[in-house]
Amino acid sequence: MRNIPVYLAIIGIMLQMGCGALVRHEESTAPFGSSVHQAVAQQILNPGAGTDAPVTGLDGRYAAEVGATYQQGPRTEPNSGQSVSEIIIQGR
Repeated sequence: MRNIPVYLAIIGIMLQMGCGALVRHEESTAPFGSSVHQAVAQQILNPGAGTDAPVTGLDGRYAAEVGATYQQGPRTEPNSGQSVSEIIIQGR
């Protein structure tokens, strides 16, 4: 009778090990150092891309307007009618 918890623990460990073998584990992020490898590859393809030359071809007034619009955020008008959450709440 004293060995029953030990046997149950062993069976539980064996079941966990068996179920763990069925699951394929994949990395959710890029491997360490991949950004450096990508930057080196881009510099090999276009070595002149990272110069200190000033940016030309962009109008200052246009750039200021784009920056102000970006800071204000998107302009969205509220739609008339109920939202999905309101419909769900009223349905309860």
